[in-house]
Amino acid sequence: MIVRHQLSTSIHLLTFPTQYLLAATFLRIQEHYESTRFHGRVFTLEQFMDWYAERFGAFTYCEDWSGFNVPSSALTPFRDGRFDPLLQKERRLLTLLSGLPEPFYVIGVVRGASAGHLRHEVAHALFHVVADYRREVRRAIRGVDTRTIRRHLKAMGYAAHVIEDEVHAYLIEPSGRGPERARAFAPLRRALRAIYARYAPPLPPGLLSRA
Repeated sequence: MIVRHQLSTSIHLLTFPTQYLLAATFLRIQEHYESTRFHGRVFTLEQFMDWYAERFGAFTYCEDWSGFNVPSSALTPFRDGRFDPLLQKERRLLTLLSGLPEPFYVIGVVRGASAGHLRHEVAHALFHVVADYRREVRRAIRGVDTRTIRRHLKAMGYAAHVIEDEVHAYLIEPSGRGPERARAFAPLRRALRAIYARYAPPLPPGLLSRA
């Protein structure tokens, strides 16, 4: 069962029972929003699977990605019929989010996700919907050389228009062994986490794992 939690007026969190259902539900919406290859394009699931397997050696998307986040505007082409026929999972997602005041931001994670994992996704939402948070983050990052992180994110497949947001979210909560973990970024990470703590919405009790 997919459960919706309203974290703030404009931030909604969806928790999924499995990583497969989470990734398969968000795949086309997320990649249409931020993929270097598919941003702004209409594509089928098969087209994406073939491209992903060719680029990364196998289609492991549902194992590779465990957190998703998009603005409500990313849902528009799916609601407007540009991606018809929709997958059943996509239809279920649109139904779950129908009727919410726009604009809003939606986050998807697996039920029982770690606090750090959710912090990364909530940071994306704050950057998008809270202007004061975005200004403070930009001020903190200004003057710090983040080119190694930007190159790494581009190689991961992120489109240019989301790189700034991704840099800040990966610095707040690193993933894997990316360059954002470098000791040189520790002072910036502390500054960004302090900003995050001032703006982050409270989470529903019992939502997260103890990891």
